[in-house]
Amino acid sequence: MGAEDDSAELKLKIGPSELLRYNWVINSVTDSTGKDQGRAFKLTSDSGSNMTLLLRGQPGRRDKDSMTVSIRVKDQVYTDKRSVDASISEMYVSKTRVKCTDNGKVVIDSDNDIGLDRLGNYQEHFKNQENAEMRVELDAAGRQSDVQGDPTIVDSIKASGAQGIFPILPAKSVKVGESWEDSFSMPKIGEFKLARAAVVKSKMTFVKWETKDGRKLAHIDVASSWDNQDLRGENATGMLVEITRVDGRGSGNCLFDPATGHFVEGNLSFAIFYRIDGEHKGQSTGLEVSGKTRLMYSLQK
Repeated sequence: MGAEDDSAELKLKIGPSELLRYNWVINSVTDSTGKDQGRAFKLTSDSGSNMTLLLRGQPGRRDKDSMTVSIRVKDQVYTDKRSVDASISEMYVSKTRVKCTDNGKVVIDSDNDIGLDRLGNYQEHFKNQENAEMRVELDAAGRQSDVQGDPTIVDSIKASGAQGIFPILPAKSVKVGESWEDSFSMPKIGEFKLARAAVVKSKMTFVKWETKDGRKLAHIDVASSWDNQDLRGENATGMLVEITRVDGRGSGNCLFDPATGHFVEGNLSFAIFYRIDGEHKGQSTGLEVSGKTRLMYSLQK
């Protein structure tokens, strides 16, 4: 193999008016055990989100290696199965259909006009999300700056746990076997907004070349870990908590096309454990939370 075949220019490129369409899938499973307001319980949640993520290049580059990109979400489907002890609830939400059950009893069903008084909130949220647009400035590594847009979509993108949408690139030519590192901040854990953001460190490695559909793609491995630090957070009800014993790790890989400057596909898995202790209205809460998330994306032809 010649020297020119042993290296790749790993730089993100999205030209003005260029449209990239990705299928984006997130699955999360979380188990929580402990006491809430003095009552012992176990909560299990299995949720999934499937959507089309549209990235369109915009005019107005700051320099040759930066790009303004609009991001929109389309065709989103959200599912959630949740159990608290013996009680089970299930939810299916899309732009055209909503169905929710509690212990097997249908409480919302858009197809059969059940629960119409609660139906509007779900459909309005999805409608707002699909009509919303987010604009970011990206550099050749994929780092974000100057993020603007409707909070509906900005929060949805952040909820994926991704920084810059995709793993950060070195934005230069690297050889097979070379690695680079990056870190990003997580402003929330679960439903709790953090007083000081958690820091997640990542290491990416250009492992090898891989041929797929006649294209020569860079295979990049990704490994990440959360800083082991105690955190403080607050949820929507005003509960203040301490989050300790944080242990989070992730791994996966992606395929990147140096010829086009586009990510082709990716598969990342994350696992995290932490403990929450707090007090609200005179009642204490202590929870141990264990969660696993899998993120997959693929560029549509």
